[in-house]
Amino acid sequence: MQCSPDPEDLLIVPTHDIPSYDESLDPFGPEGHLSLDIDCFSKFMSRSDNRIMSKPIIVRGIPWRILAICRGSRNQQGSRHSMNSRVNRSNFNFGFFLQCNNDELLQKRGMWRCYGTAVLEVLNADGPSIQKKIHHSFHNTEVDWGFSNYDQYDTLCNPKDGYVVNDTIKLRCRFTADVPTGANYMWDSKRHTGCIGLRNQGATCYMNSILQSFYFTTGFRRAVYNMDVGTEPNESNIVLAMQRVFYELQMASEAVETNSLTRAFGWDKLDAFNQHDVQEFCRVLLDNLETKMKGTSEEKSIPNLFRGNMKSYIKCLDVDYESSRTESFYDVQLNVLGMDSLERAFEAYTTSEILDDENKYDAGDHGLQRAEKGVKFVELPPILHVQLMRFQYCGVEQKINERFSFPEKMNLASCCELGPMLTEEDCVYSLHAVLVHSGEFHGGHYVTYINVNLHESAVDPTSSAKWCKFDDDVVSRTTTDDAIVSNFGGEKTMNSSAYMLVYVRDNAIDQFLAPIPDSQIPQSVSRTFEMERLHRNREKKKLEEEQLCMGIVLVTPDIVASNHSFDLVDQSIVHDSIPHETVWKHMFTAELYQFVHDRLFEKSAMQKIDMFDSDDEARQARRDNLRRIKSKKFNFRLWRMTDSYSLERTTQKLTSRLRPSEFIDCKTDTRLDTLLSQDFETIYVEFSNNIERPLCEYDTARDLLFFVKYYDTMTDKFTIIGHTMFDCHKRFNLYRSMLCEMIGLPADTELKYYMEHAASYLELVDLTQNYSIGRLVEEQDGGILVVEKVETSTSTQNAKQKMNELFLDVEVEFVQSFYNKKPEEEPFEQFVKRICLDDKLFTVAEEIGARLNVDPKKVLIWTRVSGSRFEPFFDDYMLNTCKGLMTRPVHDPRAYKRYRVQYAIMPFDIDEISKHRIQTKLFWQLPNGHVEELTLFPLKEGTVIDIINEAKRYYPFVEGGSGKFRLLQIGAPPLSNQRVYQIYGENTLISDLDQRTMYKLALHCRLEEVPIDELDMSPGEFLCPVVHFDREPTKLFGLSFVIKIRNNELMTEVRDRLRRKLNDVSDADFAKYKFALLSRDKLQLCRTIEFNNGEKVNLADMANQTTGVPQVYIGLDHKSPIQHSSEAAIRILN
Repeated sequence: MQCSPDPEDLLIVPTHDIPSYDESLDPFGPEGHLSLDIDCFSKFMSRSDNRIMSKPIIVRGIPWRILAICRGSRNQQGSRHSMNSRVNRSNFNFGFFLQCNNDELLQKRGMWRCYGTAVLEVLNADGPSIQKKIHHSFHNTEVDWGFSNYDQYDTLCNPKDGYVVNDTIKLRCRFTADVPTGANYMWDSKRHTGCIGLRNQGATCYMNSILQSFYFTTGFRRAVYNMDVGTEPNESNIVLAMQRVFYELQMASEAVETNSLTRAFGWDKLDAFNQHDVQEFCRVLLDNLETKMKGTSEEKSIPNLFRGNMKSYIKCLDVDYESSRTESFYDVQLNVLGMDSLERAFEAYTTSEILDDENKYDAGDHGLQRAEKGVKFVELPPILHVQLMRFQYCGVEQKINERFSFPEKMNLASCCELGPMLTEEDCVYSLHAVLVHSGEFHGGHYVTYINVNLHESAVDPTSSAKWCKFDDDVVSRTTTDDAIVSNFGGEKTMNSSAYMLVYVRDNAIDQFLAPIPDSQIPQSVSRTFEMERLHRNREKKKLEEEQLCMGIVLVTPDIVASNHSFDLVDQSIVHDSIPHETVWKHMFTAELYQFVHDRLFEKSAMQKIDMFDSDDEARQARRDNLRRIKSKKFNFRLWRMTDSYSLERTTQKLTSRLRPSEFIDCKTDTRLDTLLSQDFETIYVEFSNNIERPLCEYDTARDLLFFVKYYDTMTDKFTIIGHTMFDCHKRFNLYRSMLCEMIGLPADTELKYYMEHAASYLELVDLTQNYSIGRLVEEQDGGILVVEKVETSTSTQNAKQKMNELFLDVEVEFVQSFYNKKPEEEPFEQFVKRICLDDKLFTVAEEIGARLNVDPKKVLIWTRVSGSRFEPFFDDYMLNTCKGLMTRPVHDPRAYKRYRVQYAIMPFDIDEISKHRIQTKLFWQLPNGHVEELTLFPLKEGTVIDIINEAKRYYPFVEGGSGKFRLLQIGAPPLSNQRVYQIYGENTLISDLDQRTMYKLALHCRLEEVPIDELDMSPGEFLCPVVHFDREPTKLFGLSFVIKIRNNELMTEVRDRLRRKLNDVSDADFAKYKFALLSRDKLQLCRTIEFNNGEKVNLADMANQTTGVPQVYIGLDHKSPIQHSSEAAIRILN
């Protein structure tokens, strides 16, 4: 129960028999002991809500305390007592809590959580104490847990019980805690344990667990360090990747990435999310490394570490004869089911059995003899991997979580054949690592517990074990009981138990667990990875600097003047042709002006300042430069160019545009990052069109920046004349003489004005409306005024027509597509042609037909339906334009230089599809057995034979086939379970198929070529569907098919016919198949099929009792490759 202490009622008292908190103790350790002695207990229990707290103990970096509370019983809650009234203490309850104290430090961390278990104890002077256990997940809003009514006052104070002596009660608490978690709680594994973890890529906890075990087996780590990396590329070099992981675990201070290792294995990102068996991964990795060590100085390293030998023997009891065979092993697999301990499992593993009576052993010349059969270890490895078989198939796949104990020290002498090669001293092992699995058969989580102090405790008997828990990137100290006893398994362990044990032979600890000082790492290894670390640090620093910088490009009037098309400047020019500059985000706008002046005009003599320098000298130099800049006057202005633009007067969706829209003033107190929000910005540098003239004045409240673009009908071209300032309150006709002067026309030339709002929208300015300039552009800078002479402007040749022509003229790449490609058909080459988007689609079809010498009426073109989705267009090509060919809803010729259009050459006119034919999707089975989707266009009033004839156009016939087709009705989903229902007759109408099986023009049908032996059907023969299932008939998978069966034929002939049908299945796999008869309606098991010799087919047994038609499936029971794909074997590809 939770309670929160009132700070005013707290009374902290000293402890007596447990030493007070010692700061030299590990404050980040896993366990703690608390003590609280309450003197004058009767006085403490005299008032409700009296509270006392013990001194804190720091565990996992968090202070913990005992909290004792006097609580009133329910009938005393809210009652009042006078000063002289007698207190009835029996009405009060004693509350006993463990508090994970909510100090100010934890409050600042925000959300945090820490799981703890504890024993709350009241000591007894004469007998057993009272003990109560709790476990709780403490967090920032629930910091205490315990018992509001631990015990009654009368019970505790009874002199006969001995809990309160001399009016003093002694409280004790032993507790353990996990590593705290939380968004702002950072656990420093290196600082708290001296070790670091491995990051989980998704589901690689199994790999992380065994890699940590290998790392702390320093004999293995030394062998990996000494391996030759060879000449393989770094990306696929497993040796280099293993060395990198071990070196980083030894030298780094943060959790290590394993991405380079999995890439070297040949795994992709999806493989990192497939969990595998840690035992299997251990074997595969050791095999791979041992193969790479062959022929090198480290060739015997892995066998010397992990290989042992066992002898399988049969020894006659009555004659002197023995047969034996010695085999090597790298791990020992022991049964958990039915065993209660590791010792019992080893005993069962090596217990011999007596061969007697009918099981006597054939001893050759000695004949049948009574014998003893068994296994003995004849050589034990220094590092013994024990695999506990907790995953087994017992009718269903399940995890065995029975309690299975294992010792910290183990002697295997009773399981060995002792001799000169194996002494009793070689049989004594110490537990080094425990790999634990939490979860179920098909998923869960792996952690490992390692005694990182095993070598020191073996060398120095006074040194104790130091167990650490490695949970991916988090490493923490843990108790011996948590590492061993808590992982025995059983009902109370939440499906968490040891799965693999690593024992080290006592006489080999000094050799194979001795620490590797940094100085003993081979120089080639250190040099390689220190260079990598230096490179990473440089990249990290570069990235940090880039985050403080931004890229800019400077657009000048001469760049704008070179544009003769839409807008002011093409985006490709901005990104590809104009040099990009890098500036500091924190520089002031005045410093940006000076930067632009130095780049474009004249380099100044000011001292160059490194913006990343933060010393006093650099800051003073910067202040001096700012004072000089402040006194200067620049003959240019800077504008931020943006593409955001909206026009309220039109609902038309406009293309983007890049215009100078935000003025950047020259100031010494405004930083760039307050004005420019992107990492890359385009800056327009405005200076005078005439060098001899100064820059015109700019009033932010009155003036608008405009660009003047002139359309000359003689040259049929646009030219940007320059820029100017317009008074937003005036009208364009007041500036006619100035505009004529800029263009070079007589001052009295009549002009027509257009506003270029975007590439897609050129608006004629109606001078009769008397609209102000500001209203036309909605008070936005960066407008473009397009002018032309009135006398040369016509209805067919003017600025708007020219802009529209440029806008609609696009380049298209035509690519041939196929609905169903004929086997001998070769595709036409791709070609490029310019078209106008206002043209009709039929003109494009004619162009394609003329180029390819085909009938344009048979050219089918794909058009955009929505978003970026294209589909064939079957409607009238004479009524629809080419705008449907655009890949985006809004066409922008600046962004999309070329469109890609699909077309197909159909065997009939396109207009037939909408009038006489129907688009139909179904499946067909190719000669190689693969099933693919097929699209056909049979006649609407046609039959199944029309579908078959249409499919024959494209089917890749092979020699030896029948050339005949049949149409099967199949179930959905079609690819994962193509269950055959029936075979349609050739005269069945397509409309009938539609009524029963069609959904959105998708027939649940499959076309297939009829096998030669099924062409002719005699009386007494029928085609029986065959399905695949996995243990349960409802779990169908794979491709269903039909097989011919004759009444009274031998069942063995049916089996042989099935074997020929399944030609892609190996004999070994087919031998594992089971066979059954299944009912068609509910897919229930009718009976199993044994294919006994002499058994014959009985159609009456398989037929419907009413119609006499066979109503069964033949079921093939075998393992589904799709369902068990997640259990695929681990493969290391390099």
